[in-house]
Amino acid sequence: MSSDMSRQDDTDPAALRQRLAAELARAVVRAEKRRGRAIDRHELSRRLSVSPSSVYAYLNGTTLASVRVFDELLSALGVTGPEAGRLSTLRDSADTARRLRATRAGAAPPLPRVPHQLPLARPGFVAREAEIDRLDSLLETQDAADARSTVVAVVEGTAGVGKTSLALHWARRVQDRFPDGQLHVNLRSFSSEAPMDPGEALHGFLQALGVAPAAVPADQAVASALLRTLLAGRRMLLLLDNARSAEQVRPLIPSDAGSVAVVTSRNRLDGLVVREGALRVSLDVLPRHAARDLLERRIGTQGPALEPAATDELVDLCARLPLALSVAAARATMAPARSIGHLVTELREAQARLDVLGLQDADLDLRTVFQGSYALLPPAAARLFRLLGCHPGPDVDGLACAALMDERTPPRVLLDTLSATHLVEEQTPGRFAPHDLLWLYAKELTELGPAEEHRAGTERLFRHYLDSARLADHHLEPWRPPLTPAGRRTGTEPPVSDHVQAMAWFEAELATLQNVMTLAAVTDSFEAYAWELARACAVYLRRSGRRVQRASVHSLAREAASRAGNRLAWATGTRQFADALSRLHRTEEALDLLFAALRECHRLEDREGTREVRLSLVRVYASRGDHRRALPHARLALAMAEQTREPLALAEGLTALAQQQEQLNHHAVALEHGRRALDLYTELDHLDGRAGILLSMGRAEQGLGRHAEAIGHYESSLALDRLLGDRYREAHALNHLADARAELGHHQDARRLLDEALALFDELRHPDAARVRAQLRRTHVP
Repeated sequence: MSSDMSRQDDTDPAALRQRLAAELARAVVRAEKRRGRAIDRHELSRRLSVSPSSVYAYLNGTTLASVRVFDELLSALGVTGPEAGRLSTLRDSADTARRLRATRAGAAPPLPRVPHQLPLARPGFVAREAEIDRLDSLLETQDAADARSTVVAVVEGTAGVGKTSLALHWARRVQDRFPDGQLHVNLRSFSSEAPMDPGEALHGFLQALGVAPAAVPADQAVASALLRTLLAGRRMLLLLDNARSAEQVRPLIPSDAGSVAVVTSRNRLDGLVVREGALRVSLDVLPRHAARDLLERRIGTQGPALEPAATDELVDLCARLPLALSVAAARATMAPARSIGHLVTELREAQARLDVLGLQDADLDLRTVFQGSYALLPPAAARLFRLLGCHPGPDVDGLACAALMDERTPPRVLLDTLSATHLVEEQTPGRFAPHDLLWLYAKELTELGPAEEHRAGTERLFRHYLDSARLADHHLEPWRPPLTPAGRRTGTEPPVSDHVQAMAWFEAELATLQNVMTLAAVTDSFEAYAWELARACAVYLRRSGRRVQRASVHSLAREAASRAGNRLAWATGTRQFADALSRLHRTEEALDLLFAALRECHRLEDREGTREVRLSLVRVYASRGDHRRALPHARLALAMAEQTREPLALAEGLTALAQQQEQLNHHAVALEHGRRALDLYTELDHLDGRAGILLSMGRAEQGLGRHAEAIGHYESSLALDRLLGDRYREAHALNHLADARAELGHHQDARRLLDEALALFDELRHPDAARVRAQLRRTHVP
């Protein structure tokens, strides 16, 4: 009986696999005892270049490893010599028994040949660890799924992002899990050739599985059913590359969990995700470190090591897009004597960048590759993509897209179409952007298209941002009359109705606004948008403490006015630029600019401009502690205001005078001017002015030794500063409040207030942080 059982075990593939699994289990235990620790299955899978689920399948007898993988497994477990030979023989016996059992049982004969259609893996594959892990989860799903489940993954992303490279890399890595073969087809959905019909792909697959050409059913549904029949019970991997739609690939997908289908597409194949439960694997451009690694693998490490800055710039110029990086690397190796810096110099010319990043092969020419996606867009979506070329970036929201299209509501359907084809990505909710090279391609399209479309789209965009910035600015200072709009409004302003929403809008759009101003400043007849936008952003930039951006914006406005020959706008821009420089402690430059602006205002007989320059001179002299020089300009500004009796001008003149008198220790006089200014600001409901003069009055009261009164003014100013979001003045109010508390002996409170002030100055990267830090070191807490 036992002899019969032994002979039966020698021919029973399942029994032989279990014997092999038991032997391997003992080998694992011995290896763990030698090492003194458990063997990490994930580490073992990396050594064998297979998935962790494959390792579990080999060790529990579910699947036989290939000869190569089995030999490496024995080596990893430290099995050598006669024992290794015995286990290898047992593995071969199990494989032979499997084949004999299938024939003797009258089962379907094995495939006439096992197809191995995977193309060569792409060289220089880097990163994508998270995406590989997601694809590995397919194998676990495959093991756990019931026989009626379908295991599908969709690798999606924009043109040139490396979808096929990832799919091939993963397929090569796990091909031993699919002993019945691997099928591959390029469905040609985005090339200059016609997309492959599913029937043509079916014909190729069926022939690869041994069906004679004449026996392939002409009817697509029948051919698809035959494919599913031939794949049933087998473990095969299907790679369906460059698919356009779910309908194109659905006839090619197996019907049970024995096989896995991986689909790559530039389109978002939602149908496969919804109906077939496909795993979605979305690819973005490479992380910076991985993009640099790809370059080094292609061109070697010597060049990047010698020119690290140029290499980093090359990564940016290629938008971290794998295809662009590979083409750049190929160009670098064509002329090895030339440095990376030479290539970077060529690419800096934006109009030539797509020329440089192109090779003769159509699938390596970026324009041709991008055209493959653009050509498939519906007309309205294609128009929106072209018009994005009018936008300077870095991203765009739905309202800006509406302005580009001359619509009143965001074109959500069109944006979804562009997102579904990965021509734009929704980077944060409601904000979209293509990568830099696609944005450059859109710019080419609009510049090569009808000139009127480009110019009209650009003007609508400028108007949209100016109208929106003016609306938000009005909610920052509702007591001031709104800035007068120029030209026809776009009607696409954001839903901003209070101070908090206004600050949030500026925060979200600041980078875009700076880019729009830069573009307007160099666009003929549109320069006015640059200085008008700068004016609309001035309050936000001052309150938020963005000192560097403030200087950059007003410098740009000044240059735009000079280019357009608008002397009045130049004088205003020069004054505002000087104000910004004074906050950066560049007071000598600021004074030179202010005296130039003063001369221009005199020439133009601009009395209001002259008054504002006087106030700016007060601020600059005061910022460097020269209050005696500031005082005459404050008196002149007040005298000019008294001639017009305009309340706000009077309040500003009184404030300037009060601040200088206080700094010169004329505290009682300062308080008299301050009270008059406070009354005017209160009548105007001018919160900003009230906060500023209250701070000054607090200093004057403190100078008179009336610390309790000073604290009251400081606390009122602080509450207004926080309401207005003026972080710079909030920090100063906290600092002065700490001083007053300390004078009254409240040292614990003083130290807490100084800590708050220091945190704000540090957040603003303001040099006053050093002074407050030193003050904290001197503050004694009993």
